[in-house]
Amino acid sequence: MASIDRQAIEARGISGLYLMERAGEAIANGLLARFSRPDLIRTAIVCGKGNNGGDGYVVARRLAELGLEPIVATIGSGKELKGDARINFDQFRQQGIVIRECLTSSDLDEWMSATSGSRVFVDAILGTGVRGAPRGLIAESITALNRCAKRKHIVSVDISSGVEANTGNVEGEAIKADEVVTMGLPKVGHVLPPGLNYYNKLIIADIGFPLDLLHTVEAEAELLTERLISPWLPPRNLSAHKGSEGHLLILAGSRGMTGAALLCAKAAIVTGVGLVTTVCPKSLLPIYAGGVWEMLTLPAEETPEGSLDENTWELLTNGTIRFSAVVVGPGLSRHPSTAALVRKVVCEIEKPVLIDGDGLSAVTPVLLAERKHPWIATPHPGEMARLFQTDVPTIQANRWDYAKRLAGSKSGVVVLKGAKTAIASPRATLYVNPTGNPAMASGGMGDVLAGMIGALLAKGIDPIPAAASGVYLHGLAADLLVEETGAEAVAASQVIGKIQPALCRIRKTGNRE
Repeated sequence: MASIDRQAIEARGISGLYLMERAGEAIANGLLARFSRPDLIRTAIVCGKGNNGGDGYVVARRLAELGLEPIVATIGSGKELKGDARINFDQFRQQGIVIRECLTSSDLDEWMSATSGSRVFVDAILGTGVRGAPRGLIAESITALNRCAKRKHIVSVDISSGVEANTGNVEGEAIKADEVVTMGLPKVGHVLPPGLNYYNKLIIADIGFPLDLLHTVEAEAELLTERLISPWLPPRNLSAHKGSEGHLLILAGSRGMTGAALLCAKAAIVTGVGLVTTVCPKSLLPIYAGGVWEMLTLPAEETPEGSLDENTWELLTNGTIRFSAVVVGPGLSRHPSTAALVRKVVCEIEKPVLIDGDGLSAVTPVLLAERKHPWIATPHPGEMARLFQTDVPTIQANRWDYAKRLAGSKSGVVVLKGAKTAIASPRATLYVNPTGNPAMASGGMGDVLAGMIGALLAKGIDPIPAAASGVYLHGLAADLLVEETGAEAVAASQVIGKIQPALCRIRKTGNRE
């Protein structure tokens, strides 16, 4: 965005003052759309010394022009401001509105006391170019805003102050914003931890950057949207039948973990695959057969612990079953014989294979890299840490790098699960998923996702769009569920019920955009 901003000003003749005006207008208009005049009458706006602060002065001026009474503070002296920020500072003052210059801690305390009746706060302290931990009065102002965050609604300009826009790092304290209004394009710091934890809602504002600059930028990643996803999920033909919609083979579940297989199979069926066959330990057949009526079952030899035995391989290769894709791993157990079966499946089956859950414990990055046929791995951070023999904090601090490393250089696709799931492949831009919510933090969600992506693979969708579409659809289904119920926690089985409504929404919205 820094490069786009520079090109817009230097090569396209768009003034920085115009862009700042549009940014402030976007924030002010958003506030007016979401809050009543009584809520905004004494909006508190705290500004830093850079262009982020300049945006804040524009917001204040726009609100004042509408007869509201914003309460504005600048951290430091107005004399320290430069360029467009200084121009907007001076324009605001010329309207006769007081800006408190906070030069000391007591100045800041007095301003905070003056805003005790304010409902909405605008954080325009630090922008996207700041690195490292906030210091001095800047740090104190962030602490002061966070102290009242539970009682106020905080809107951050571009990024929560204290979050590094390029990395998502937070070295000191950062604003815990209710929403962030960012300009032009989302920033890396919005979608990587811990930065993604410092806001609840991200709003992307169009402030007049030339569209060709936004569309041709060499970005680190691309945020999935319904317009992008929609063409990857074609509707069924009028002549569709179960044989035309793919056949998914699932190797999942074990004694005590049958739910993983049932959730995976049910999710695949609801996502639209024509047929599902689930291979199960023979002693558990009644549970499988009674759990999902629509799936076929294939009872197989089992270990003493009630998991699939390595000899199951002969059953898979004797020609009695034809399938178009495989899901292996959910709830499968880590028994050595079962792990040997997983490795045979990964190494020798030519159809697309998705490896999830316990299946990931049976493989290594080298084994995956050597596979010659399409594959998708869906690790959560703990599984990724085991694959690379490191710890979860290291994975979380370098999510995109590890996803790319596991994907390798040939046919791999990696879905690194978690908030803002990353989808990596050597053959495409890294995708970041914006859907999903904290209510999904419960067992079985990964089993549902594996079934959904597996269904798309079996239907003939290429691995990259199958993975990206499945992740987006999975999160959106949970979002619709939370919107409808207001639930703080939801069950994986509930999410399955919202897969088709989510798919309908993607098609309608994606075609309209």
